Amino acid sequence: MLQTTSLRTLSTKIDKIINSTIESTVLLAREIEASLAEIKDVKLEHLLEPSVRKTIQDHIKQTLNSNGYCAGAGFASHIESSVSNKEFWLLEWWYKKADGVKQVNLDLDQATQQRLDFRTFEWFKQAPSVDNAFIHGPYVDYICNTSYTLTCAVPVHFQDQFLGVAAIDLLVSRVEDELLPYAANDKVILTNKERRIIFSTHPRFRVSDLLDASVTSIVFENDYFNLYM
Repeated sequence: MLQTTSLRTLSTKIDKIINSTIESTVLLAREIEASLAEIKDVKLEHLLEPSVRKTIQDHIKQTLNSNGYCAGAGFASHIESSVSNKEFWLLEWWYKKADGVKQVNLDLDQATQQRLDFRTFEWFKQAPSVDNAFIHGPYVDYICNTSYTLTCAVPVHFQDQFLGVAAIDLLVSRVEDELLPYAANDKVILTNKERRIIFSTHPRFRVSDLLDASVTSIVFENDYFNLYM
């Protein structure tokens, strides 16, 4: 049975991980917005200019270097055609490796957008409709890290128009490494709000499974996760 002190320590650790991830994602989104605001007579197409992309890349790399939990970070933008601009898209994504921060090798040719249409990704679709950060997962990220992943996404706006999404990846394996020392001797299960398992020390329940409806004993919850015993 998880003791009160152990539960407090575990719940504090969960909050620290999620709050740190959200704060870094929000900061990345605001930095991208601020960078665009500094451009004189800025237009949406400026997103494709090398100097603007480099500034966004610098913000992304700084996010990765300053947050010890996140494994990847980036910015995804898709602008529909209108009377004032042509349709275009932009995806900047970077990740941590043992020898430093690297850019994901993706096909960024405008003509090949359909090869990776991130508009179908939940973290891109849902982020514009929430008032705060949206967290998707756990899911297997087949595009970048091929691992169970949680993605935190925050909308980026320009002149009251939805421009895209700033996002951070948190590996489920990192969550496991952080939480296991506080729960190794107990049977606890951490899920998202849809009861998809993120972390478990119970032999009956594995990561990515849906938690059995018979398990109802929530011992801790926040806006994103539930902890069961």
